Amino acid sequence: MKRILLIYYSQSGDAARVAQKLAETLRAPDSELVIERLRPREEYPFPWRRIGRFFEVLPECHLGPLPKLEPIQFDPDQRFDLIILVYQVWFLTPSLPVQSFLQAPAARVLRDRRVLTISVSRNMWHSASETMKVLLERCGARHHDNAALTHQGPAWATFITTPRALLFGKTSRFWGFPPAGIAETELVRVSRFGEAIRRHLDDPHGPGDGPWLGGLGAVRVNRRYLIADWLGWYWFRAWAHFLKLLGRFGPLPRRAGIYCFVGCLLFAIVVAIPLSMVVRVLLWPFMGRWTAAYVRRLEQPSGL
Repeated sequence: MKRILLIYYSQSGDAARVAQKLAETLRAPDSELVIERLRPREEYPFPWRRIGRFFEVLPECHLGPLPKLEPIQFDPDQRFDLIILVYQVWFLTPSLPVQSFLQAPAARVLRDRRVLTISVSRNMWHSASETMKVLLERCGARHHDNAALTHQGPAWATFITTPRALLFGKTSRFWGFPPAGIAETELVRVSRFGEAIRRHLDDPHGPGDGPWLGGLGAVRVNRRYLIADWLGWYWFRAWAHFLKLLGRFGPLPRRAGIYCFVGCLLFAIVVAIPLSMVVRVLLWPFMGRWTAAYVRRLEQPSGL
């Protein structure tokens, strides 16, 4: 009997939909599927309602401290044939509850086990994926496959639809904008991933050591966002240090710093991100080799 552990944290509901779709595909009479939803002791609100409350978690996403989690329901000393981790991206890092789990004693369940990761994000998941690889390596896990799922609609539209969903819980289509969150077409991809996993687990010759999602388009890197994502990670981290410093002087200076950050972020969205795309075109002759190598790294281990 094959044993599968599916771990996820979902705040907006997208990661939960992905986990549910995987579970539907992976359940079988000859296997045991254990599902674990990570639960912070103090739940993060959804919707956030206040913009300051949403950006309040930025410093912790990059620098900690990490939130405490409720006790897990599975035995971390049990052995699983495959562990699947579905995570959302917060401020270009894995969400705080997922980071907490990966640095908790229960993460020993990952040691020497095949781990498949699935990220759920607006569109810039690259830095979070690289962070996830580092965290898994520290756990001693074997990062067997990875997949990246992104919100529906063009990037310019998600600058509106995603904040609307996070702040007010509204995900419906409006004023010509697409619905927020994961589209049904992405869930169809998830079903294909689950079917491929099932085939490898049921293979009488053994599941094999190579990636199981190869050839399924599990990781589609959009090169237009590479520089913005890469620079954005360093920019967020610098602001995280600054906001942490302000916090030493009390909650009011930190809150003022957060609203200053929001203003700078709006400027970056309107000016800096389009400018980075122009810079990418101009520097393409000099950055082509670096970009190609970075894309190959992002695609691993599953690839296209």
